[in-house]
Amino acid sequence: MTATLPEGAATDIDDLRIVDCDAHLTEPADLWTARVPESLRGRVPVQETRNGVTAWYVDGEMWASIGGNTIGHGPKKVLGTNTLQPFEEIHHSAWSTKERLDLLDDQGVWAQVLYPNGVGFSSNHIFAVPDLEQRTMILQTYNDFLIEVQHESGGRLLPQGMLPIWDMDLTVKEMTRLIDKGMTGFTLSDKPELLDLPELPEPYFEPMWDIFNSTETVANFHIGAGGTREESEGIRRTMREQREGKTPVSTGGKRIAPPSWGSFGPQRWLAVMATQMYMSNVRIVTNLCMSNLFDRYPKLKIVSAESGIGWVPFLLEALEYQLDEMVTTPAEKSLQQRRPTEYFRDHLYVMFWFESSAPQKLVDDIGVNNILVETDIPHPTCLYPNAKGHFARVLSGLDPASRRRILQDNAAELYGIDIPAVV
Repeated sequence: MTATLPEGAATDIDDLRIVDCDAHLTEPADLWTARVPESLRGRVPVQETRNGVTAWYVDGEMWASIGGNTIGHGPKKVLGTNTLQPFEEIHHSAWSTKERLDLLDDQGVWAQVLYPNGVGFSSNHIFAVPDLEQRTMILQTYNDFLIEVQHESGGRLLPQGMLPIWDMDLTVKEMTRLIDKGMTGFTLSDKPELLDLPELPEPYFEPMWDIFNSTETVANFHIGAGGTREESEGIRRTMREQREGKTPVSTGGKRIAPPSWGSFGPQRWLAVMATQMYMSNVRIVTNLCMSNLFDRYPKLKIVSAESGIGWVPFLLEALEYQLDEMVTTPAEKSLQQRRPTEYFRDHLYVMFWFESSAPQKLVDDIGVNNILVETDIPHPTCLYPNAKGHFARVLSGLDPASRRRILQDNAAELYGIDIPAVV
């Protein structure tokens, strides 16, 4: 299979190496059991299939799902579902390095920045394991697997590591260990306060930010990464109840309004929830641009992953307006040295995949140097099987230098990717 462009699409991106800045690496069935001594295999996550549904279990209890997987054997993308079940239905490119590289070649993509899949988009699921020694073993074994994938791929697959933020000394050690092995970035919770930890700008996190700043390693905030394991399980439970025709209205004893109306079917419920989740990173981007974090760490680079770009111009306008309207006292005004838009331009990156309107109309408003692309493989909304054709079409109105920035150079500079010449 070869990546092809739709009829009439621009073809002058053939000299570029497209870098996909958000895809997901499904955890292979033996991720933990193959990497710990036999005596410890009862202490690590084990993949089991019960009643036709595959999940991860720790100490005999369900711990995590297998994540979003919609590319089945063929390979082919299956619509109308969040994940194929059981695990055997999923195409091996979800976790196999070799087959993922084959998939990239078919897509016309050179490199991929990879996030977790079933085990959450930050270390919050691992944080839910109560035993500290067991928790640390699970996290470090996972990170070791990521380094294996990066090296096996020849640097074309760039998994982003997880951090043990419940222990800052251990976080510093783990960051240093993994950066020395070539890791290019880490995925973080945007709401550590939900884990009874301090907020991100507080002194507790200064050692972590110091390393990000001094090494220019990337700090990534993926949508949904701030949710606790309980919240993730709540979403899974809600999805199950929707499939069963129930109307879920409570979590933890509190009455809540679910993302969609109870009269919707499970597929429509998933579409409504996913649409709302894209903009969940508005909170972290807003707070970052209204803080002094970038004054304190001038080399810090932050990515908002899987959040789209269409909302960005409105947010930047709103930040500028609200700063002048609401922040008036000397004490409040003195917090930050620069304007929100200046911080955004110099420190933040956003990305798109399925969007057409924003890439065609809003690049100047967002900033060509701040935009990345993604495919979201193998999630339900992923671009498959023709990512290159889509990017060629939606960016056809831009000048060649801008296309190069968005498809290749921004990501290559940010993640330190060696881009070979196209021959």
